[in-house]
Amino acid sequence: MASGTCVTDRRDHFGLCTTLRVATAGYYEHSDTEHPGLELCFAAGGTRHQRRFRGKSWVVADDALMVFNARERHVEECSANPDLRDLRAVIVHPGFVDDLLADVRMNTDELVFDDALIRPTRSLQAALAALFSAAATPGTSHVAIDCALTELVIELTTGFKHGASAELRALERKGYYPGPVTRAQAVLRDEMASPDLDLRQVAGRAGLSKFHFVRAFREKTGITPIQYLNRLRVDVAKQKLQSSAQTVTEIAFDVGFADISAFNKAFKRHAGTSPTQYRNIFRAAP
Repeated sequence: MASGTCVTDRRDHFGLCTTLRVATAGYYEHSDTEHPGLELCFAAGGTRHQRRFRGKSWVVADDALMVFNARERHVEECSANPDLRDLRAVIVHPGFVDDLLADVRMNTDELVFDDALIRPTRSLQAALAALFSAAATPGTSHVAIDCALTELVIELTTGFKHGASAELRALERKGYYPGPVTRAQAVLRDEMASPDLDLRQVAGRAGLSKFHFVRAFREKTGITPIQYLNRLRVDVAKQKLQSSAQTVTEIAFDVGFADISAFNKAFKRHAGTSPTQYRNIFRAAP
């Protein structure tokens, strides 16, 4: 039996969240611990992981996912896994959650989930996959992490029972949660591939006039809606350049640019290199 840490890959993403991989070739146990934020963990390929808190043990295996407020004191255990597969975890920092909940005057400490062990919905699985994909992309932007993390936290806060779930669901039905800028970010993400995306329509779907939408968006994110959209498009293009055989031109059109010149300029501005150079660097990496 060993005590200590088996974290093999810990990455902080712009102060929004931390993603971790935990090696599970041998048994380990962490001592009683707590830290700020929401923590999610799930088994990758058969790992059997367990947390002890609230006077009982919670086992993460197969397709189950564990979510809890990390301020709850807990002991972490992981049994030996001869396949050398690992556990994945994400810690959502409290400042991010507090900012998302600010429009409804709530905070992270109110999110104590009734059942720490859940069966994730397809949308929650998709949000997790998007987050880890963005986290693994070299040079990924704040926008990409923010988009994926926002979707993840909204799924958690509205889809599963916790101390404030009834109130949040009521506010969601009335259109108050998530807030207008967060709703607009979701529209931009969903309509990203459309080269004819109209800001007036995005503002209307967020419940704001175009003038108030642009001002509120910039106050909340620090950039304009168009800058946000182009950064998001570039991040998706990075993932496609790594994982697909599509040409640069095909990728440009797929992510919503109307012409290759605009795509090349936006990509170089945000990535510091051309799309072709980015693909070649990635392919040359060991």
